[in-house]
Amino acid sequence: MRIGDLHEIVRRTPALSPDDSLAKAIRWLRARDLPMLPVAEGARLVGVVREGDIARAIAVLPPGAAAEVPVAEVVTPAPVVAFSHQTMDELRLLLQEAGGEPLPVLTAEGRYLGMILARDALAALAGEPLVPPVAGLATPLGVYLTTGAVRAGAGNLGLAATGAALMVINLLAGGALYGVGWLLDRLAGSQGPPPSDEVGMVAAAVVSAVHMLLFLLLLRLSPLAAIHAAEHMVVHAIEEGEDLSLEKVRAMPRVHPRCGTNLMALMILLVIAGQFLNTLNQANQDVQIMVLFALVLIVLLTWRRLGAGLQRWVTTRPPSDRQLARGVEVGRRLLEEIRRHPGARANFWQRVWNAGFVQVISGFFLTTLIVDYAPVVFGFVSQHLTK
Repeated sequence: MRIGDLHEIVRRTPALSPDDSLAKAIRWLRARDLPMLPVAEGARLVGVVREGDIARAIAVLPPGAAAEVPVAEVVTPAPVVAFSHQTMDELRLLLQEAGGEPLPVLTAEGRYLGMILARDALAALAGEPLVPPVAGLATPLGVYLTTGAVRAGAGNLGLAATGAALMVINLLAGGALYGVGWLLDRLAGSQGPPPSDEVGMVAAAVVSAVHMLLFLLLLRLSPLAAIHAAEHMVVHAIEEGEDLSLEKVRAMPRVHPRCGTNLMALMILLVIAGQFLNTLNQANQDVQIMVLFALVLIVLLTWRRLGAGLQRWVTTRPPSDRQLARGVEVGRRLLEEIRRHPGARANFWQRVWNAGFVQVISGFFLTTLIVDYAPVVFGFVSQHLTK
């Protein structure tokens, strides 16, 4: 294997121009979390600029002058470079020679390709997979994990079963709400006069809110919530480089910042904001604009916190050892798939399919169709059987 074959570790770090300012170099170092950056004219590598070089230059400059000093003032030749045609054995020697510094990578013709960090090169030499961001879903058949290019865990049937399970939970919440409404009607005795439009709108909003609360309660009580937690905990362990042992994964948090629950929280806030705005139709335009601005600010400031709260108290709950162990096994299988397909890439449609949402939505709507048309089919069959 050649260095040029290690697509997953050659970072496509853009090169600074010699005319770029020290201020820009500082911004790039922070944004890319690198100790040094390449400097190039066109595709030709000129040298590198290090944090220490910039620090020494800044020490003798007046405040604010870094925006006026070009990188060319502190650029130094790259002491060690790697070429795409070199072998892994040569990469070992280059790492030792560079003393842990990042290696600029060039083609045989001298065209700049990118940078290799020592930690990434060491991982490749040690056979440790470089893991891209991992996404996952909870299914009735267990944890599902994917990088977009490779996947492990519950298959397409399990993903579709997730959609079906969510629809069943929604139907159960609706049935419970209908039962409560029927009981209240019986206790009230008389129907009374029809409610006004305003009272009807408020009642509809209350019914929707109660339906949502019942749905979330049933979701919390379902096995999906525990499997969801196991999925988050395994993903945390993978991302933090921990061993996928039951003890290590059990110590991981149940809340994950990339969870789809955050989007659900955003949708809940938007629905509430929309219903609140509907009640202000009679208010003057200035009041509507002020309220709209306040609602947008509230949504932007609170949706992630609400999402984290929903994860902690609703969409996840502590998994059993068995559920966690099954999630750990899926995590190990995913890492093995990454090792078997290093640097695997997926096109847009593969990523969409492997994300699993197509299967989940299909399962949800298929269950909806079954529920909608089951009475019709049952009546048709009963009619013909009684003839």
